[in-house]
Formats: sequence, structure tokens, C-alpha cells
Amino acid sequence: MVLLEASTRRGFHEAVHDIAEAINAAGGWVVTHQFFSNRLASIAFELPARELAAFAAALGDLGVTLHQPVPDRGTEATEIAVQLSITFVQDGPDIRRDVPAFG
Repeated sequence: MVLLEASTRRGFHEAVHDIAEAINAAGGWVVTHQFFSNRLASIAFELPARELAAFAAALGDLGVTLHQPVPDRGTEATEIAVQLSITFVQDGPDIRRDVPAFG
């Protein structure tokens, strides 16, 4: 599994949508995701290993900055699992949702 950390100043919903589109464009698919208010998103996905560098470049084009270089996967034809954590740097308030008591 490849672990990637990134940050952006883009709006939460727009950025998540564009990242999902970039995953699809690289021949990948989202396995699962988790949102933590509008401050952090964690997206688990798989894509062909040879497309990892192109996906990383697409993130840069979208205004999403990776905090480390991606590992070189060359021309591997196999799929790899990727966990991408994105921190959203914004001035707006957290998205708060009331959660009813359980029990």
C-alpha cells in the first residue's frame, strides 16, 4: 500500500469531486472514503501502478499539494492500493452535524 498525504486550500466538495475524477481518469476506483468534517478527507483507492506518477501530477494540476514524492512504480501492470489523506486549509467554520444520543 502506498500512503500519500496532501493539503489544499480549495473548497472541500469541489476538491473531493475533482480528486475522485482524477482517480477515475487514471484507471482507478475508490474503495472507501471517510470525511472528518470539512477539514480532512481520507480516500482509499486502487489504480494501475504505472499510473501513480500521472495521478500525482494531476493532483498538482488540481491545486492539491503532496507532502512527499510518490514512489516510482515504473511500468508495473498490477494494481496498487493507495491511501490518500487530504487536509483542507480553510478559514471557514467546521461543518457540524448534530448526532443524536445512542443507547
